[in-house]
Amino acid sequence: MSPAHAGLVVASYRGGSTYAPGYETVVIVSAIAVMAVACVLIFRHLRRRYRESTPVADQWQALAVMGELCPHGWQAQITLYGWGAPVPADAPPSRVPPVELEWKQFDDEFGRVTVVRRVWAPTIGGALQTMVDDRRTDVTLEQIEQAAAEDGDVWWIE
Repeated sequence: MSPAHAGLVVASYRGGSTYAPGYETVVIVSAIAVMAVACVLIFRHLRRRYRESTPVADQWQALAVMGELCPHGWQAQITLYGWGAPVPADAPPSRVPPVELEWKQFDDEFGRVTVVRRVWAPTIGGALQTMVDDRRTDVTLEQIEQAAAEDGDVWWIE
């Protein structure tokens, strides 16, 4: 017995010793097929929507990603603090010596600094990942603002 035939037999079985008429079997099989297709479409939509960007593995990958995200230039400085070393007052509490990464994004016109950020992490890789995530968030917000400005739906500009 083929799987399709077995599915029709199961779909037409009502319990006891009676079977559903042919049209009911077709309706049941069609409903199952529609639900399966809907599940696949929902799964694909959610997978695309919540797709995590690949994490940066090392400083060279962070360099390449930031070069794409900051086409007019950027600069970063990493500071490692040892056990018992004095840390700035704005450093978050940590059980391990913190890593500070301060980065700047430059403007295209005269090399002016447009963004300055400081991030803290327990590792250098974590600090690099946080820097890349911050810049990706900035790019997303810039795209949203640009789309809103093109649609004329900008309430913050008078």
